[in-house]
Amino acid sequence: MATHQEILAQIKQLKKDAAVARRAEKAQVKKEAEARRLSELSGVVAQIRDMMKQHGITVADLGGGRGRPKSASAGVKGEVRYANPAGGKGWTGKGRKPAWVVEALAQGRALSDFAINK
Repeated sequence: MATHQEILAQIKQLKKDAAVARRAEKAQVKKEAEARRLSELSGVVAQIRDMMKQHGITVADLGGGRGRPKSASAGVKGEVRYANPAGGKGWTGKGRKPAWVVEALAQGRALSDFAINK
C-alpha cells in the first residue's frame, strides 16, 4: 500500500501532466482555428476577385488609397525665433520652454533678449 506522501506526489504529478496536456490541446485547437480562418479568408478573397472581374471593377475604383494624404505642413519644423546664448539649439517659441529659457527668465532677463531679428 502507498504511503500518504507517495499518493500526494502522484496527485501532484498527475496535475502537472494534465496541465501539460491542456496546454498542448489548446495550442492544437488554436492552430486548427487559424488554419480554418485562413482557408475561409482565401475563399472570400477569391469570391471578391471573381465578382470584381465580372463587374469590371479595379482596386483603383474602390479608392484603395492609404488613408488621408498628409498635409503640406506635416513634419515641417518651425522657424527658430530665440537663440541660446550658449550656442546650443534655439527655440521656436512654441511648446515647452527649454531649460536655458526658464533659467534666464528666473534670473530676470526678458525673452526679447534672445530674439533673433530677421
